[in-house]
Amino acid sequence: MSKRLLTIYFVLFASAITASVANAQSQALIDRFEERTFRYTGGKYKDAEIKYRLHVPENRRHGKKYPLIVHLHGIGEAGTDNRHSLLYLDSILPLMTGPGSLPFFLLVLQCPPETPGWAFNRSTKDGTLDVLVAAIEHVIAENPVDKQRITATGVSSGGWGTWALALEHPDLLAGIVPTACGAPSQLSKMAALRQTPVWAIINKGDIDPSSLQMAKHIINRSGGSMAITEAVASGHNAWTPAMEQYKCFRWMLAQKRGSWFSPPPGTILNKPHPLLLALFMYVIPFSIVLFLTWGMLCEWTATAFQSVRQWISND
Repeated sequence: MSKRLLTIYFVLFASAITASVANAQSQALIDRFEERTFRYTGGKYKDAEIKYRLHVPENRRHGKKYPLIVHLHGIGEAGTDNRHSLLYLDSILPLMTGPGSLPFFLLVLQCPPETPGWAFNRSTKDGTLDVLVAAIEHVIAENPVDKQRITATGVSSGGWGTWALALEHPDLLAGIVPTACGAPSQLSKMAALRQTPVWAIINKGDIDPSSLQMAKHIINRSGGSMAITEAVASGHNAWTPAMEQYKCFRWMLAQKRGSWFSPPPGTILNKPHPLLLALFMYVIPFSIVLFLTWGMLCEWTATAFQSVRQWISND
């Protein structure tokens, strides 16, 4: 057999093995998500039965609540099969099952073909973004979800949808990770995200970061926390380094609304005023110690004063 023919056979064999492994991984991923439905009562999709996928954490404990991550797919994954929306999530499969897995819910909703995006410009009402909010409310009502630990991420068009979800419902999310997209033009609303840490991840040379820089300036200046990571990767696919290199899902699971948050990597937090810093570091602790030991100090002072008087009288 010639070397050329042997090389061709080897390439075909390797391709077949790679394809079978990829298919096996995809099926394993699909098996981790339960296929569910709920009835939407809004306008455009009134009384429609909406399908979605939900990853449910293994070994749940009674009475315990768990984080919820909302994943928004890109424009190419729209459809009606309720499966294609799971594309690109294979890399987080170890977080869902087996050794090292973490307990959390993961919601994935699929946009219909006629509205493949997430209506982030809000030119239409009762669009996919409204259906998404209804799906989140349904999942919260039906499952033990910790409402203080709901986060969202999205790829490309889904990244824009992530921005829209956070801006329209600023009290809902504990953190967002929009990938492969810029920031929306609604800069006047960005200050509303002061309680929602933002970690934007793009590839160098793919997305113009100027809109993200403006959003970052507004959010951080208002007391919030936003960071921008430019991955050294080619093309539009910033979600793969976001999930694999930067472990953004682990970061989202560390967020909790209304408490000390874990800021995105590279975030420079606003420095407190020197007077406030002195107040918290010196004045308040000293006051607490003084309050707790006041009785002891009074008794010690009275004893010392009495000893001095007795010493003087003896002389």
